Amino acid sequence: MERAHPAPLEMTVHSVGGYAEFPPPLDLADALEALWIHETSSLQHVVHRVVPDAAVSLCFTGSRANDGSRGGTRLRLIGPVTRPRPFTPPPGHRMEAVRIKLEWSLPLLGVAPWEFADRDPLYADAQPDLAAPLEARLAETTKSADALALLVEFVRARRSRVAGAGTLLIAGMESLRRGARAPRVAELAGRLGVSDRHLRRLMVDATGISPRHFARIQRFHALLRSADLAPRPAWARLAAHHGYADQSHLIREVQDLAGTTPARLHGERRAEETPTGAR
Repeated sequence: MERAHPAPLEMTVHSVGGYAEFPPPLDLADALEALWIHETSSLQHVVHRVVPDAAVSLCFTGSRANDGSRGGTRLRLIGPVTRPRPFTPPPGHRMEAVRIKLEWSLPLLGVAPWEFADRDPLYADAQPDLAAPLEARLAETTKSADALALLVEFVRARRSRVAGAGTLLIAGMESLRRGARAPRVAELAGRLGVSDRHLRRLMVDATGISPRHFARIQRFHALLRSADLAPRPAWARLAAHHGYADQSHLIREVQDLAGTTPARLHGERRAEETPTGAR
């Protein structure tokens, strides 16, 4: 199999603190949301707020050994996040991952996303035959770019061998992803030529999340991306841009999803140090 390097790590599409996100290869854009890295410096103690996320990540995570190897690092599944929680990685901790769209979790990884909500088990415990050879190769890497390349290679190989999600499911999920504003589910169902009830049942059965809640989370992440760009976000302007009724509506949504105010969440994210590790 030809080994294809992922998109160059200079092509960052989003970054804040120790987190950096990169676009997936074009041939995998139907199945992957992004490639991402999170790392802490060798001296930094970080408390990072994990917020709701409607995706599954296949993540190589841990700290580098003294000889530069990744022997203490393991391959984990990070399931959909339904509630906020603190994450306190040790200094020198690194994560390299591919974020897989919910509807592709079962075809590509062999795991139903709802079974791993708010969990991050070893992939070897879920699918040992798939995990063992990949994890062994990942343990030999020293650069994040090399680890991402192996993860992309794994997804590409799986993508070529398995049947994808159904056409209607993919169309519905992508419609909810494309815009920052959350469309009414009934309107989306009408555009797809099915009933509201049928679309809801299809998405919940396949992904474990309702269309309406999925759309809320997509809008929330679009908001965070915009806010991360500004030292002092104009929340009223962001509310209008992302389809919230007003600034009060935005505040209520962020408090409900993230467990804190928009200003405090923004401050926490920007306070994380940006490490200078080798990628």
